[in-house]
Amino acid sequence: MVIKSWQQNWENLSTYFKYSAEVRRIIYTTNPIEGFHRGVRKYTKTKGSFTSENALFKLVFCAIKQITAKWSLRQNSKFLT
Repeated sequence: MVIKSWQQNWENLSTYFKYSAEVRRIIYTTNPIEGFHRGVRKYTKTKGSFTSENALFKLVFCAIKQITAKWSLRQNSKFLT
């Protein structure tokens, strides 16, 4: 079923290969928004419930700080290598 779908839609699917290697790498990598959502979910899923809406906001704020700190570390490591 998958192969048939690829064959029927090859013209659209093969457009990806017309881009340069650098652009294809960016397209291929995980969508940053999905990665961010997954990161926030990682921190909130361990909590069954929150004592207040403010408690949820604080936890999400802390999650955002940790997620963005990892982005900075990755960006800096690219310049060091």
